[in-house]
Amino acid sequence: MNIYPDEKSTAQTADTQVEMIPFLSLNGQAAAAIAFYEQVLDAEVLLKVSYAEMAQRDDSFRYAAGQEEWITHSVLRIGANKIMIAEEEQDTTRPWSAGNDFSLCLQSTDHAAIERLYDRLTADTRTVILAPLAANSFSSGYGAVRDPFGVVFQFTVTRHAF
Repeated sequence: MNIYPDEKSTAQTADTQVEMIPFLSLNGQAAAAIAFYEQVLDAEVLLKVSYAEMAQRDDSFRYAAGQEEWITHSVLRIGANKIMIAEEEQDTTRPWSAGNDFSLCLQSTDHAAIERLYDRLTADTRTVILAPLAANSFSSGYGAVRDPFGVVFQFTVTRHAF
């Protein structure tokens, strides 16, 4: 199921480099942070999907009453850079707190490149797999790990070119 219905194509382009994008998990404050960054940093919202929108696109997506407008995923451009913001922490083995609300997202349209990076990180026995690399409702390949230094990495095969 494609949660990005206005995408024109999933075809790869010549530009299939891997991007590393900071990802903030804000535990109910994502929408406020997005609005704040739009105002003070001139952030441009490239993508924003609420819990209610995600539930319409993915029957298995559940959320608590009152969280309809919480953000399950967003991408903002600030100057020449991007940042991703959502509510959920990526490492659910630890309670959410300010400080563990950050991860790095490696994304590319090149599935093999993402798989190669995921395999390299998971080859180290100290790496904890938080989500095995697999297809889901928003990507043909998504996974997450905590590396030996406590840094959470997300891996996403992306279909968009923003």
